[in-house]
Amino acid sequence: MDTGSAVSRDAVGLIEGWQDLEVWTTGRVAPNRQFDCWRQFVVDAHMRWEIRPFDCDRFPAFIRQGRFDGYRVTHLTSEQGGIVGTRSAREIARDDEAFYNLIYIADGSIELEIGGRALPLRRGHFALWDTTRPMRFTTGSGLRQITLAVPQQVLRKALPRSDDYVGHLVDATTGLGRAFAQRLVALDQRFGALPAPAAGGILGESVQMLASTLRARVPLARSARGSLALLRQLMNYVETHLDDPELDTRGIARANGISERHLHRVFDGLSTTPAGWIRQRRLERCRREIVDPRGASITEIAYRWGFREPGTFSKIFRREFGVCPRELRRGTRATVLLA
Repeated sequence: MDTGSAVSRDAVGLIEGWQDLEVWTTGRVAPNRQFDCWRQFVVDAHMRWEIRPFDCDRFPAFIRQGRFDGYRVTHLTSEQGGIVGTRSAREIARDDEAFYNLIYIADGSIELEIGGRALPLRRGHFALWDTTRPMRFTTGSGLRQITLAVPQQVLRKALPRSDDYVGHLVDATTGLGRAFAQRLVALDQRFGALPAPAAGGILGESVQMLASTLRARVPLARSARGSLALLRQLMNYVETHLDDPELDTRGIARANGISERHLHRVFDGLSTTPAGWIRQRRLERCRREIVDPRGASITEIAYRWGFREPGTFSKIFRREFGVCPRELRRGTRATVLLA
């Protein structure tokens, strides 16, 4: 896909964009490639998604994004409605970073589905979603949205019960909600011009204001949703023990003080099993090592991550990523030679 080269960080500001210092737009590519390019940039900006193909003659849209110290501010448009994206356990397993994303609808509409519950957002609404939990979106026409992505550990310091605020609609047309929305719009418009020494403080103040807004506008039940905290604990345990060949559901349950049955119930929230999650994370580790053309052999990589049978490994790798390991390695080597 020819999308042009990325621009390096400006010496004065923080802007990081595609093609120029302001914006990437589908007008830069042929009409029949516009949707595919936009879809790829959505993945680059918002973590991994499975976005359904969409049949259209042209797809007017643009994306602008700035990044600094783990934060992301993204402005995205789409004139077409009916675009459907899904972030399932498969996509979640392929990302290492974890964010709380605050999505604000400046124009148009979008419907989110979080935890099996539909959340229709219209102009002047915002909501928090968690990149480590499954979600689905369907765009309305004339969408213009601004997203503030905050590293999860940062928001939890300002808002300890962050998980409980996920999936709630907030009206940002009045009061504190409106004040925060105005700050977010201003941050989006001026992000690229922020001087680096001041940027961290400005973003930190924005997170504090977000926390205050959510506390004021979202009523919570007295009891926290312990299953989410436990799921996060279990996912972290798996991540730190992926290279242990003895890692299994019995050991995970014992180490975390729960029964195997309860372990499976907790992972139901990801629409996968504990064993399935372990396999997906190990496959992702394999993929990262295979794309290094100077790395170990494919057989060695597979064996290191618990896949003892080369034929079986090749089949499940292709099923997960749509390409077999050797094709991926050859493609990477060809790219290096042409660089």
